[in-house]
Amino acid sequence: MTRQPPLAFPRFYTILATTCALLGAAALAAPAQAAVIGFDNGYGPVAHGETYQESGFSLLFDANKPGADGTSAVGAVIDGSDPWVCEIACPVNNAGMYYGAFNDSVVWITSESANPFRLLSLDASFIGHTTALGGYPAVSGLLSARGYFADGSYTEETLSLDGPSAAGFEFGSYGLGAFSQLEFVEIALYGYACDLSGQCNAFGTNRGQFAIDNLELVEAGDVGEVPEPATGLIFGLGLIGLAANARRRNRNAGV
Repeated sequence: MTRQPPLAFPRFYTILATTCALLGAAALAAPAQAAVIGFDNGYGPVAHGETYQESGFSLLFDANKPGADGTSAVGAVIDGSDPWVCEIACPVNNAGMYYGAFNDSVVWITSESANPFRLLSLDASFIGHTTALGGYPAVSGLLSARGYFADGSYTEETLSLDGPSAAGFEFGSYGLGAFSQLEFVEIALYGYACDLSGQCNAFGTNRGQFAIDNLELVEAGDVGEVPEPATGLIFGLGLIGLAANARRRNRNAGV
């Protein structure tokens, strides 16, 4: 079923710094196992309804238009070292494989295990509709990630995609902030095109085009291996208490 997308760290002193170092070492000892979707297993044009699987996740490509079928083109898995499809303005700084979403299309992400998951980060770029680079604003587009919870409710994070440099559009690396801490059953990625007046529109211009690569995803079961921040803080405060008690005992003993 296709849903319709719409559009300071506290300063602690020496004793806590030691505790934080211990906590950091513990976290490194049991990192979350993230999957990175790099589109290395695909190549060529993509039509509405096609899917791509990699590292335990599935991506469904959706034209998001009434009457769309398997003949409706929505994008392509592009080899950046041989950008045959890029008669339009695709990013210039990725010589590997990536996915280009064209014509206001949507990418739906799910876990093949049906477990909830998080989207931690990704690389993204706007894709222009012509190669006339002087005609684009400083923010040429937006990329929205809409995450759906199991009850059907959702939240969104929107990223600004830069206009072209002198060489052309370029991939940037994006973290997802607080969005990356939430677990979803499905995530939709879709684009906006922005004009020179600063107005950005989705699903209205057929120019909401974007490129994505290196999607860092992690399932809920893997996330559980990493201590939650609140747990880490409680653990740290416990160590501080133990250290303070030890100092009191040493003073009482005349040390």
